[in-house]
Amino acid sequence: MPTTANGADQGVCLQPHAVGRKTNTGLTMLFDRAKGVMYELNESASAVVELLGAEPRRIGDVIDTLTERFEAEPAEIEADVLAFVEDFVEAGLLVRR
Repeated sequence: MPTTANGADQGVCLQPHAVGRKTNTGLTMLFDRAKGVMYELNESASAVVELLGAEPRRIGDVIDTLTERFEAEPAEIEADVLAFVEDFVEAGLLVRR
């Protein structure tokens, strides 16, 4: 189980100006309406955004859900989720709560 030290106990949610849409290939496009920028997300990032919404969700819960869904090492999934959250908080698309 992820620990507090890595931020997994924090909540995170999409900013109101961040809108995700599924493509016909099953991936997600994340549109930043505030900046007019569109991000094409890979499979793992799409899975994270799919689990997030306007209400905060604990990062550890996202990691746990994806660990059950994907056949990858839990440590790898945790690292990917934490890196995605950090990058997209910096980009202004996610907010920690």
